[in-house]
Amino acid sequence: MKKYFRSIIAELKRKTTVIFIHHGKIKPIKLNFSLLFILIFGFSWTLLTLWAGFISGRHIDYVKIKADNEIMKVRMLFFSDEIKKSKEMLAQIKQNDEQIRSLLAMNSKKAIIEEGLGYGGPTPIESSALSTILSGNFNKFSYQDIINQSLGLFEEYKFTLKSYSEVMMHINAQRIKFRYTPSMWPCEGVISSPYGFRTHPIFGYRFFHSGIDIANMKGTPIYSTADGTVILAGRKTGYGNVIVVQHSNLYRTVYAHLSKILVIKGESLTKGQMIAKMGSTGRSTDNHLHYEVHFRKKPVNPIKFLSSYLK
Repeated sequence: MKKYFRSIIAELKRKTTVIFIHHGKIKPIKLNFSLLFILIFGFSWTLLTLWAGFISGRHIDYVKIKADNEIMKVRMLFFSDEIKKSKEMLAQIKQNDEQIRSLLAMNSKKAIIEEGLGYGGPTPIESSALSTILSGNFNKFSYQDIINQSLGLFEEYKFTLKSYSEVMMHINAQRIKFRYTPSMWPCEGVISSPYGFRTHPIFGYRFFHSGIDIANMKGTPIYSTADGTVILAGRKTGYGNVIVVQHSNLYRTVYAHLSKILVIKGESLTKGQMIAKMGSTGRSTDNHLHYEVHFRKKPVNPIKFLSSYLK
């Protein structure tokens, strides 16, 4: 056994000559190395190469992570700025919503807005996120902060959308109300007889006058005072030529003493459409329009409906 180890040591100590020959006038260079030196040198060189590769790899990963962090920081700052702009836009929309509701005389949602969404400006999460980014302490900032902000904006958006829908429903309801509510003069002229009790111009007794009389020349155009459907177009005792128009389920208008009827029963009318011409048919002393407005099938004073628009 000892002989074996001695032979190995002897082999390791044996010199190996390395000659570098230059193709010129320079003399060859001879270097003598033992096999042990060559093995130790090769092993050391391998370890140094592996260590250098490891350190270099870690450095590259570090540089890459740092670059990714910088890029993410810029993105987070951009998202935070976009969220801030979105909140400012939502705040402006809510302000416009309040102004529109005020103009339309709707019930204000101010109390609900204040209770549920605050007065506006950055939330604590947004302030914390922006401060974290600006301070460079990026590790404490997470995607959850962005998600929380986005969810908050989404809830505000849903609330604003609901409010907008309510406003539009109110506007549509007001449009329908305007279209189907008598709100204009049925013809040009002067009121010759008001609504209420009066003395009959022919028979002389006192009776209740269920409409108003508007006097003008024969053939003066008569217009429908709201959208509706003709439910009567013909002759009726006392009224002469008469038209009755149904406006939704609430209102009904009557146009009497007409010289000419221009519509038929069942016809759909639009507000301001000409439906007849003034005359003096039926029990009448001169050319005029007898105009009635019925609310829930009961006559009411038409004077308050002689406006160019609904109030």
